[in-house]
Amino acid sequence: MFYDMLSKHFSDKIIVLIASAVAFFITFILMAKPFGFLPRDGGKFVTDKDGNRVEVNKASSGKVTGVGLLLVIIWIVSAVLFLPLHWATQKDYVIYLVLAFIMMLTGYLDDCAKAPWGELVKGLLDFVLALAAALVFVKFNDTNVSFFKWNFNIPVWLYVILAVALIWGSINVTNCSDGVDGLCGTVTVIELFTFSVIFGKDSYMTSYTALGTVMAFVLVGYLAYNWNPSTVLMGDAGSRTIGFFLALLAMKSGHPFAFLLLSLVFIIDGGLGLVKLTLLRTIHADPFKNIRLPLHDHMRKNKNWSIPKIVIFFALCQIVMSVITGVIIHVFSR
Repeated sequence: MFYDMLSKHFSDKIIVLIASAVAFFITFILMAKPFGFLPRDGGKFVTDKDGNRVEVNKASSGKVTGVGLLLVIIWIVSAVLFLPLHWATQKDYVIYLVLAFIMMLTGYLDDCAKAPWGELVKGLLDFVLALAAALVFVKFNDTNVSFFKWNFNIPVWLYVILAVALIWGSINVTNCSDGVDGLCGTVTVIELFTFSVIFGKDSYMTSYTALGTVMAFVLVGYLAYNWNPSTVLMGDAGSRTIGFFLALLAMKSGHPFAFLLLSLVFIIDGGLGLVKLTLLRTIHADPFKNIRLPLHDHMRKNKNWSIPKIVIFFALCQIVMSVITGVIIHVFSR
């Protein structure tokens, strides 16, 4: 809405900064006193070796959660108001925003539920939304991908399968990593800025890197209150939407395999827990029996690391992976 007016006086880069600044300040102000209708964290529980239900991460119990509802709404509204949006040429862009909103709602409803939704329900919802996004992608985009110096085309049917796996995996590893104050938000901000730096000059990615920049600024405003000791938590409403969008960015970049490097921190931290659960339920084997998962729990509980130390460590790991990814893509894109 405001884009046409602002574009007469400012470049697109300045408009993105304006949108980001507005999103940041609104987020910063709203996070100071979250709305009363937002749920409160009910605590996280695990079952010990004797079958007893034990609460973990007690510090989060009772805190305002589900603020991902506000974060995602601020992000989408800022994009619609300030960034160029033309239905005739950006149908898939608009549909992705709608799907991201639905993803947020599924997470928010789970945050609000008196009894958390079961893994099967959440897994099926993730699958449906991942499938919808994959089908929209192949409808409006080609399936040419780059892997190091090789460029090749993936058959549409195979791309849909791989895209569903990518989106579903990204949603869940990101969600699993949102277990200590500031971790998910900090790592995501670094990854989003990395996408902007690496792919921001590509014309077909401009709208999406701009969208990622706005999300990054929203998360910075949120982190002002989520850094340890936090007062607000994004909940599934935020972390699941972040995972959805990160996978989408990787697909739109034409380098979907870059996700394995750029999101390696999330994959190792949250993904190993999913692998462990799968192995336990299928072949009843536990190769990680001496490691508490997600990995940030192992560092906090087994290694007695402070939460700020954990976040800084993972942030540094993310910076390293961002640099490595940037160098690889730069070298093989010559």
